[in-house]
Amino acid sequence: MARAPIARDTSIATYRAKRDFAVTPEPAPARDATGTTRRFVVQKHDARRLHWDFRLEHEGVLVSWAVPKGPSLDPADKRLAVRVEDHPLDYASFEGTIPTGNYGAGKVEIWDEGSWEPLGDPAADLAAGELKFRLSGQRLKGGFVLVRMKRRGGERAENWLLIKEHDDAEQPGADAAALEARPAPKSRGVSRSVKPAIKGQASPAAAPEGRPGTVVAMKPPAHSPQPTGDAPIAGAVPASLPADQKPELATLVEEPPEGTGWLSEVKFDGYRLLIRKHGRDVRLITRNGLDWSAKLPEMVRAIARLKVDSALLDGELVALREDGLSSFANLQAALANGGDRGGLFLYLFDLLHLDGWDLRGCRLADRKAALQPLSDWHGVLRFSDHLDGGTLRVRQQACALGLEGIICKRADAPYRGARTRDWVKVKCQGRDEFIILGWTPPAGSRQGLGALHLGFHDNSGRLHYVGGVGTGFSEKELASLSRRLARMVSTPPEGLLLAGEPPDPAINWVRPELVAEVQYIGWTGFGRLRHAVYLGLREDKGPEDVVRDIPHSEVDRIAFQPRRRGNPTIVHAAKPVTGAQRVGGTQITHADRELWPGITKQDLAEYWRQVAARALPDIAGRPLALLRCPDGIEGQRFFQKHGNRGMPPAIHEGTAGDQPFLSIEDEAGLLACAQMAAIELHGWGASAADPLNPDRIVFDLDPGEGVAFAEVVRAALDLRKQLQDGGLESFCRTTGGKGLHLVVPLRPEAGWELVRDFARGFARALEAEAPDRFIATVSKAQRRGRILVDWLRNGIGATAVCSYSPRARPGATVATPLAWREVTPRLDPQRFTIATVPARLRQQRRDPWAGMATIDQRLPKEFR
Repeated sequence: MARAPIARDTSIATYRAKRDFAVTPEPAPARDATGTTRRFVVQKHDARRLHWDFRLEHEGVLVSWAVPKGPSLDPADKRLAVRVEDHPLDYASFEGTIPTGNYGAGKVEIWDEGSWEPLGDPAADLAAGELKFRLSGQRLKGGFVLVRMKRRGGERAENWLLIKEHDDAEQPGADAAALEARPAPKSRGVSRSVKPAIKGQASPAAAPEGRPGTVVAMKPPAHSPQPTGDAPIAGAVPASLPADQKPELATLVEEPPEGTGWLSEVKFDGYRLLIRKHGRDVRLITRNGLDWSAKLPEMVRAIARLKVDSALLDGELVALREDGLSSFANLQAALANGGDRGGLFLYLFDLLHLDGWDLRGCRLADRKAALQPLSDWHGVLRFSDHLDGGTLRVRQQACALGLEGIICKRADAPYRGARTRDWVKVKCQGRDEFIILGWTPPAGSRQGLGALHLGFHDNSGRLHYVGGVGTGFSEKELASLSRRLARMVSTPPEGLLLAGEPPDPAINWVRPELVAEVQYIGWTGFGRLRHAVYLGLREDKGPEDVVRDIPHSEVDRIAFQPRRRGNPTIVHAAKPVTGAQRVGGTQITHADRELWPGITKQDLAEYWRQVAARALPDIAGRPLALLRCPDGIEGQRFFQKHGNRGMPPAIHEGTAGDQPFLSIEDEAGLLACAQMAAIELHGWGASAADPLNPDRIVFDLDPGEGVAFAEVVRAALDLRKQLQDGGLESFCRTTGGKGLHLVVPLRPEAGWELVRDFARGFARALEAEAPDRFIATVSKAQRRGRILVDWLRNGIGATAVCSYSPRARPGATVATPLAWREVTPRLDPQRFTIATVPARLRQQRRDPWAGMATIDQRLPKEFR
């Protein structure tokens, strides 16, 4: 995209002409100044209007921008940055007050500083209007981009946007105001300013006195130790112990975060404690501010013996079972019995302050490294080390051990006393098949059934009871299951094994013939499912296939002896369902089950047979995720990326970069997907043979509220032209919804990171050039009246709907490839359905995407 030529009035001559150095304390330009490093500095400037001056050392000057709202670590914040005159290198250390009546009058203080690294040729990138770089500061870290905006009308200012890139340093919500809570660089300027107190710190007089058991602040000592020697870790600043400190809290997410910049720790089932030590004075403060020091004297004594004079630590109080796992029930029992009679442990995982040095602004990995040498970690104190391996693998290992989950923390993040996405918690949402053993009646206004009761076979063929699942059902499923199970009423299975309390006497037992897929968090001590959610029936599996290891095998189990009672009343009598049908050599069970109103599983299989020849080039040999709808689009639905026992042999499984996927090779694979009620097929932008090197880019044009489809068509045509200007051909398809995809074929050589960088930069450049039309942020709140250029499809494990895949939407629409001549304002994507697409293909003389596989094109040179 064309950029306006850079204005050359931002020179040292301009800086000199605007200032009287006999009056202002600002530094005069030095003669023949040269810079041998790449420093950056951000100066908070309380002038006529508060702003932040962002400066990068380049070619002997500080290239400078005024940022009215300040920098941010949130990629969603696109900060206006007004280019101002270049400043001399000495200005990087300036702090002070510019007198009234002078240019820029007001207070200047250093807000952040460090080094910067360009990701290209900085001179050429500045001239082109797009400068990418990385910052290594105390508050600002990671990748950023400065993008020049087009001048409008009579604008004299050169306006840019300062945008945080997506990487391990990004932090949603971390704008300049939030970053103020972190320690600023130590003042060393020409005219030192009085610094405001760090948020969360107060003078001793300001701290309230507390009574035992009441909510208190952590009162600082009368004489805080003065730091001696070098800082214990990079970024530490001298400071007294905070008067109070809130714990950093984790955000619950469904899947482990991607990337290598994360540390994974065990998620404990206990009570959070902040521990403050000054000499032998120790206080244990709960998350709600209660002082538990008197309740836990053994912990207090252990903390007092640490090899430090003063410290502020973060940890969790737990009770351990015999198998070494934490148990909240055991913890409550121990605290009820006095709390300090053995069985309790304090796991420490963070160090916020150490012997006069504030570490909260330092990297987490460095804080943990400083914490580990403070004790030998025997007795009641334990060090919570992070676990080796990628986050996905660590989660799998944790779940296999029976843990509740893991906490993933950004390795280079500072500590913030709030709920953040620097820390995320990922629960062990196990997913397995279980045999349906019975059902209980509904309660209240619910219809159909209350819960399904489940079991499994162990390796010796014995049947075990695992409890019930009462959530996850649609109303349609409740009615359908109750009718079906009513025809299967039987006696309790002979030899059924269980531990703990006997099953609910209201269970209506059935013949153990049906298999349900269930998601759950974990197991109770007696081998019952915790927080189970019903996902659907496994029509492809019989009860003989449901074999698993016994959870908590050390627990004694007994054979269930049912109470004698009359036979349950059979309700909801219905005709048996029809049997299986064969389509193209594949058996489709429950072939007449409706997936869409009036459209059955057999119809879906027949559709794939008709379009297979055209569809397979875009689907076969590509990593896939399947959207399964076992009881149709109005019932429960879930994505499946993992293989499991009972998977049809025509569907294969694999992994790449810790990301699981499925794949197919031929028509039999498509029909196997139909048999599993996998309505939607979503593919990676790479082949299964080379999954780490994408062979395409996908831009998803998703219109916000109030955007007509004709505007989406216009956007697609504009993007095609922009890509052509960069030497890239693209292809278009409907998504089966309200948007369009632009697919750009690539030589598979660049790798995911470079492709993602290009896609992100392209989308953001569109937004910067036409912010009234485009947006590159997924947030729906900001999309009204604009089109989202969704670039997030371009990452390892990310997917986009495949060509010719039906959608789980009313009307059974299909994602359909188009010829560019079809992309006109008259285009109606709703007319492409599983009923109309086969006829469309029969009438076409030429594949609209013909030649795509032979196009040999590469990313622009700057992205290789």
